[in-house]
Amino acid sequence: MTAAPVTALPDAYTRSMLAAEAANRDHVTRCVAGTGGSPELVAHTAALRLYLRVPHFLTEWTADPGRRAAVSRALALDIVAMKLLDDLMDDDTGLDRVELACVCLRLHLRALHELAALAHDPKAVTDILERDAVHLCGGQIGTKRSRATSLQEWRAHADTYGAAFLGRYGALAAVCGDQGQPRDAVREFAEAFALTITTADDLTDYDRDGERDGNLGHLMRTGAVTGQDVVDHLEELRGRALAAVRTPPGAPGLVPVVHLYTDDVLTRLVPRHLES
Repeated sequence: MTAAPVTALPDAYTRSMLAAEAANRDHVTRCVAGTGGSPELVAHTAALRLYLRVPHFLTEWTADPGRRAAVSRALALDIVAMKLLDDLMDDDTGLDRVELACVCLRLHLRALHELAALAHDPKAVTDILERDAVHLCGGQIGTKRSRATSLQEWRAHADTYGAAFLGRYGALAAVCGDQGQPRDAVREFAEAFALTITTADDLTDYDRDGERDGNLGHLMRTGAVTGQDVVDHLEELRGRALAAVRTPPGAPGLVPVVHLYTDDVLTRLVPRHLES
C-alpha cells in the first residue's frame, strides 16, 4: 500500500535547499555571462530550477558545509552544461546554437577544473566522466534511432539519458565530498531519483510539447503500458532510493524528498493518462 502523499518538505530543509539553489544559480549565471552569453541565455540558465537544485540532494552525505557548497556549485556547472547540450541537439529553445555550444563547453571545462580541485583522487573525476560518456552518448543515439514501444524499452532508454546522467553526478559528489562516503549508495539514489524525474518529464511532455513516439504517457493512453505498470515502476524506484539513503551513515534529509517527488508523480501526473 502506498503511504499518504507527502505535500511539503520540512521548513528547515526547504530553506537550505533554496539557499543552495540560489547559490548554484548565481555561480552558473556568472560563468554564462562571463563567457559572453546573451541576457536571454543567462535568463534561460537561471530558470533551470531543478537542475540547479538537485546538486543539493546529491551532496547530502557531505557533512562539511563549505565543501558541500563548493561541490554543489561545481556539479551545477556541469549539469547545466549538459542541459545546454540537450537544448542544442533539440534546437527548440530559440537560442543561438553557436552560443549554446560555446557556453556549454565553457561550463563543462570550468566544472571539470573545480571538481578535480575538490576530489581526493582527481583522476576519479575524469574516469567517471569518460566512462559514463560512453553509456550516455550511445544511449542518446540509440533512443533517437528506436522509439520505445513498451515499459521495458522505455526503461532501457531512460536508463541512459536519465539514470546514467544523474548517476554520474552522484558518483562525482561522492568522490569530491567527505571521505568515507558510501559511493555505491549515493549513485544508486541518484539513478533511482533520476528515473522518477524522467517519468515525470515524459508524462508532462505529452501535453506540454505534444510528444507521442516513445512517450510514456502516449504508451499509457494507447494501452501499451498499464497504469498499474507505471505505479509499480514508481514504487520500485521509491524503494531503491530509500534503501540507498538509509545506507550507513545515511542521508535522512532525503527521505521526505524521495516521498515528495514520487507522490507528486503518482497523484498529479499518472491519473491524467489513465484514460484512453
